[in-house]
Amino acid sequence: MKILTVDDSASIRHLVRTMLQVVGADVTEAGDGIAALKLLEAGEIFDLILLDMEMPRMDGMTFLEHIKADPKHSKIPVIIVSSISQKERMIRAIQEGAKQYLLKPFTSEDLLTKIVDALQLDGGDA
Repeated sequence: MKILTVDDSASIRHLVRTMLQVVGADVTEAGDGIAALKLLEAGEIFDLILLDMEMPRMDGMTFLEHIKADPKHSKIPVIIVSSISQKERMIRAIQEGAKQYLLKPFTSEDLLTKIVDALQLDGGDA
């Protein structure tokens, strides 16, 4: 499984990579939405995207809106991974196409549960 983690925090990206490599996932990192879009536009294919909301240059919501509007990328399941717990923001992210919302801090079990749920919601196998 190929996963893109998009977060401006290198330590969070490293944590996610470490958690997911244990289960054999191939993890690619991007520091913001612009870097993530460049990967997608270069033809990278991902089974899942883990997306932070608050980032410089292009925030998570803007990135989510971009990929969900693009037929080439709109089917990629997205899990928001954020410290923002405002109910309105969570609802908007789901309305914009995110499959799940995971609050920081989280455990590996939390992350893996959300991934399995997101892939099942998408009809994929985990």
